[in-house]
Amino acid sequence: MVNALFVAVLLLTALTLFNLVLVLGLVRRLRSHEERLAGLAEPPAVTSVKPGQQVADFTASTVDGQVVNRASLRGPTLVGFFSPNCSACHERLGDFVAVAARHPGDVLSVVVNDGGDTAPVVAALSATSVVVEDPEGPVGSAFGVHGYPAFIILTGDGVVESVGYQVPVPA
Repeated sequence: MVNALFVAVLLLTALTLFNLVLVLGLVRRLRSHEERLAGLAEPPAVTSVKPGQQVADFTASTVDGQVVNRASLRGPTLVGFFSPNCSACHERLGDFVAVAARHPGDVLSVVVNDGGDTAPVVAALSATSVVVEDPEGPVGSAFGVHGYPAFIILTGDGVVESVGYQVPVPA
């Protein structure tokens, strides 16, 4: 009887230790996956310019025939880059127009002519200065844009204050 009880306790101890090893392995694996998922949650950079950097010089013409360059942007400037083939661009278009209406400085909208119909996007942005350019156009190149939509706020001297995929909300 004592031998059977001893064997039972020994077996339960072994099973408990085995279970503990499995649980610790599972916790370690979950932490590894959590770190990987956290890395995926951060979107890639939308532009190569970062806050604190000055935008390169550029010259472009708006759809109204106005010449726009870095020096012509006065005060805090809101800049939005849109692609007609981008569903997120269409989703954020209304927010951008609403923020642009309240923005105290200049607002520049850049629509990339990447094969889609630019007319509806240009029409929606008609209250702003709109530039239509090719994907490697002068404005997009100056800002280093490589993702759409992209929203940038510049200070009065052409220095990037903020950049991202979300429409910035003025303070």
